[in-house]
Amino acid sequence: MGRKRIWQRWLLAAIIAVSGGVSAQPTAATDSGIRDAAQAIHAHAGARRLILLGELHGTREIPELVRVLATRYADEGPVLLALEMPHREQASLDAYLESNGDADARAALRARAFWQRADTDHDGRRSEEMLDLIDAMRALRGQGRDVALLAYDMAAEAPRTDPNARDRFMAEVARAAHDALPHGRLLVLGGNVHAMLERPGYAPPQMPVPMGAHLRDLQPVSVRIGATAGEFWACRRPRPCAALAVDGEPGRTGPQPMPYTFGVMLERMSVARLIGRGRDAPAGQVVGP
Repeated sequence: MGRKRIWQRWLLAAIIAVSGGVSAQPTAATDSGIRDAAQAIHAHAGARRLILLGELHGTREIPELVRVLATRYADEGPVLLALEMPHREQASLDAYLESNGDADARAALRARAFWQRADTDHDGRRSEEMLDLIDAMRALRGQGRDVALLAYDMAAEAPRTDPNARDRFMAEVARAAHDALPHGRLLVLGGNVHAMLERPGYAPPQMPVPMGAHLRDLQPVSVRIGATAGEFWACRRPRPCAALAVDGEPGRTGPQPMPYTFGVMLERMSVARLIGRGRDAPAGQVVGP
């Protein structure tokens, strides 16, 4: 059985368990800092197969870091890259991976409703850099690498009466994918709170139990990705979604105390080329639920 069919079988098993050309281009110059950060994560992870990558949304640099890391792992074996997208977007990701990556294929992907958000609700997860990351996985697949993508988030409109439901759902999808993947690495990219391995003592009362806490028995690597300067894009209610300055606290790349196991500090972050907000929204019909 070919690699693509093997991946389809693994992903189908994971989905059932839970829920019943444009060439690949770097989104930011792959400077030595990004390469060094990827190398540090790779060295820290060792033989561990589950790597939680806790990001600040809406940057140019983090998707590029993930691309470099995923490419390195793809040289060694199978890679499943999980993205913080609604689980129902799995079919659109699969279709793009099977495409030739041309302008029509990219337009079809970005026309999905997930990629369209008003300024007041654009949390930074939708950017050209994220599309570049997806396309990089398609390109690796075209080169014969054993790679695939997984959409692991709960639908935005799903009932949220239980504040822990979303992170628990995300963990269930990730666990099913991990269990269905017999070899290789599962890289899970998500917001830095989701990647925490425990609910920290300084957490506000409304903070749910993080996704990572539900996965601790799998002995994951949990990486906090930060920067010493720059901006990212996010929503911090009740303030509107906007470019926010990174904390800029002194930090270093290396082992971290809980709720993470490791941290990388980039020199700088910059706001991504956001999709679907205001004048930057692509023309054309928005499709999908």
